Amino acid sequence: MSYRDLPIPPNGRYTLEAIALLSKKWSPVVLLLLRHRGPQGFNDLLEGIPDISSRVLSDTLESLQEAGLIERHVVSESPLRVRYERTDAGREMDQIFEDLADWAASHLAHSNQTVLVADGDSRITEMYQQWVSDRYVVCRAHDNEEFAARLADGIDVALLDIGLPGIDIHKFVSRRPCRTVLIVGDQPDPALMSIECDDVLRKPFVRETALETIATQLDRVDESPEERERASLLARTSLLESIYSRIRLEDDETYCDLVARLEELDDST
Repeated sequence: MSYRDLPIPPNGRYTLEAIALLSKKWSPVVLLLLRHRGPQGFNDLLEGIPDISSRVLSDTLESLQEAGLIERHVVSESPLRVRYERTDAGREMDQIFEDLADWAASHLAHSNQTVLVADGDSRITEMYQQWVSDRYVVCRAHDNEEFAARLADGIDVALLDIGLPGIDIHKFVSRRPCRTVLIVGDQPDPALMSIECDDVLRKPFVRETALETIATQLDRVDESPEERERASLLARTSLLESIYSRIRLEDDETYCDLVARLEELDDST
């Protein structure tokens, strides 16, 4: 039966065509991998997708090219090296994937991923718990001893207030046993950004910001150490740039060190 035979409006038929394309087993996997890792070679995709054969990957890439969602670029002729990246149409699907993720988080089975919220004020941790408990398992900690005990249970993401009583922030983040988001005040001392972390939340923030931050960290669990460090540096420099003037930052040792390290990473890639 053709979709044209269905007693539904044209927009409904277009929706079914899009779903049919994305329902192919590996098509959304390739699109999401290209979204999160950028342009990839054939072997990069083959190594990045478990259980897919060369033949199936080739067919999937061809199908996505025919649909206008990715394009193939020849990097070198001899030896032949190609690179695949999303087209504008492919990038326009980002919002679709984000909406599907939100829907799944709200309506499918609850995640068993665990988020630790740590703050000296129990009222604050209770609020954070209410914000995210519909999507994640939530643990709370109000001092260093509770924090260490909760970490021993296995945590995926920690939202850690910089002022948690008794904690040695530098000692903890030097190990970073889980994805770590520091929570700082509205006007943090630039020196605080010398503390290694995966991201920074600046008070006050809202529920949507917390959920987006947690989801981003969970999406990045498979990134390389270099990718993780680069994301951390970008998060910390971006925060400082959103607060302080360029003139102020040019004379700040912490900011200059972060920028220098970021340039080193960029030069090495």
